[in-house]
Amino acid sequence: MAEPTKQEGASNSSTSTDGKPAVLIVGGLGYIGRFLALHLHQNNLASEVRLVDKVLPQLARLAPEFSEACSQDKFMQADASREQSLSRIFTPITASEYTYVFNCGGETRYSQDESVYSARSLALSLNLGRECARRKTPALVEFSTGMVYKPPSSSAVSSGGCAETANLKPWLKIAKYKLQVEEGLEKLAKEQGLKYTSLRLAHVYGPYDVGFIARGLCLARVYKSQGKEMKWLWSKDLRVNTVHVSDVCRAAWSAATWCADNPPVATSSALLSDRAFNIVDEGDTSQGTLATIFGSIFGIQTGFQGTLISSFARFNLDSVVDDVNEEILQPWADLLKENGIAESGPLTPFMEKELLKDCDLSLNAAKAERVLGWTRSKPKLGEEEVKEVLDSYRKMNWWP
Repeated sequence: MAEPTKQEGASNSSTSTDGKPAVLIVGGLGYIGRFLALHLHQNNLASEVRLVDKVLPQLARLAPEFSEACSQDKFMQADASREQSLSRIFTPITASEYTYVFNCGGETRYSQDESVYSARSLALSLNLGRECARRKTPALVEFSTGMVYKPPSSSAVSSGGCAETANLKPWLKIAKYKLQVEEGLEKLAKEQGLKYTSLRLAHVYGPYDVGFIARGLCLARVYKSQGKEMKWLWSKDLRVNTVHVSDVCRAAWSAATWCADNPPVATSSALLSDRAFNIVDEGDTSQGTLATIFGSIFGIQTGFQGTLISSFARFNLDSVVDDVNEEILQPWADLLKENGIAESGPLTPFMEKELLKDCDLSLNAAKAERVLGWTRSKPKLGEEEVKEVLDSYRKMNWWP
């Protein structure tokens, strides 16, 4: 179907008196949520912002620059997966209704039991979807993952990666439930008129990141301390596409204004891809990219396991991951102790089996560029960007 294009500026559906949208961010103290709040604050984009999270600000390890954007007067402690909490959550401070709702909540850890994703991600998102449909909220922005796609062929990777219309076959449990969320929201769009959009993200990184890139950095630090070569499974060509958190926030705001002003028509023939946008940088990050960057920054040798070891790992991944973790967790703890850093910090080199799958995360963001007018402040992951991440860890006394 034809794609409406984004109109610049705030939605005409804004309920605030100054013409700016009233914004609700669920999971507002999570990694993307706090940066989205900072983006709105720094650019004065909203008439009011409400941050909802189960975690108190005092326990969220917020860096100093978030103090105003995530201040106590903006915060509400609540669990949006509980229906009885929704009335309180959706009551704005001054506006009559929220204009934009961003769902940054849900379970973000890998390798959890499926019941965890069902309760903390699926139930949460569908609760918000039903409430937004009932209140006729102009825009609900759902944060999904690029891992919902069937791993692409080598020719698809070399042609630019998965577009939004690519075959869907999630290869992680977290992605399986993100796809169920999208399917549930699409049903609400068709049956109850929900206005939503879904952002399918690459690996998100940036200052204070404790996710995929962070684990690799911790591993590199251990290998540096031991004078060992850092070797990856699979090949240097395996795609692990990335996107900077600041660009995710800019994409989310553009998607919200697009959704409010130019939503796709929810016909019976509408597709999930009509409301989805891939959000990824231009760098086509691969394991080879990370090996080169880490090798340069840490001054270590990097490489890749041979075909024999990778083939063994493919059929014995549990034991391989257990062996790696046994080798690196104690040295990491020793590094923290030697440098006077609390072991209860957020960084860890602990590797999850799911993170080591031989599947390409290769996304194409041409639609977001064309329809949303999205541009990136960090076009690719390079040494400068990784050093910025490390500097943020040192600032918080997380890095040994």
